Amino acid sequence: MATARGLSPDCMIETAEGPVRMADTPGKGFAVMTRLQPTQLGFRQLIKVETAEVVPLVRVVLETGHSAVTARGHRFYRRGMEAVAAGDLAPGDLLETAFHYPEGYWPPDPASPTPRIHIAVHSVESAGEGPVLFGTVRDTHTMFLTAGVLVAE
Repeated sequence: MATARGLSPDCMIETAEGPVRMADTPGKGFAVMTRLQPTQLGFRQLIKVETAEVVPLVRVVLETGHSAVTARGHRFYRRGMEAVAAGDLAPGDLLETAFHYPEGYWPPDPASPTPRIHIAVHSVESAGEGPVLFGTVRDTHTMFLTAGVLVAE
């Protein structure tokens, strides 16, 4: 049996229309934000959205305070595009984000002497069992959560 994947119905994803709950995407062919090349972002259609009724869930809490409830087997991407099941993430893991800057450039951040271009996992907690939604992202098979991290479709 394949490992369950998917995002909780309330999980927010980035779309061409702004942040949208995963539950609001079925059957609509939403354009979701994705990485087209290592440093280029764009949009591709999320299609064929389906529901898995009861799967083991985890809550991935990020250092930013954002969190996402996903199937235990849903893939997140560590820095370097290493696919890792949500349940196997560990505190401190740096995740792929939409932020990419030329070598040696650091964006200004008046609140912090060190700019934040990485987002780390704070914790991974069991979230019981429940429904998730999953689909296919044309061409790239990845999309961004509103929290700013890259995940598999």
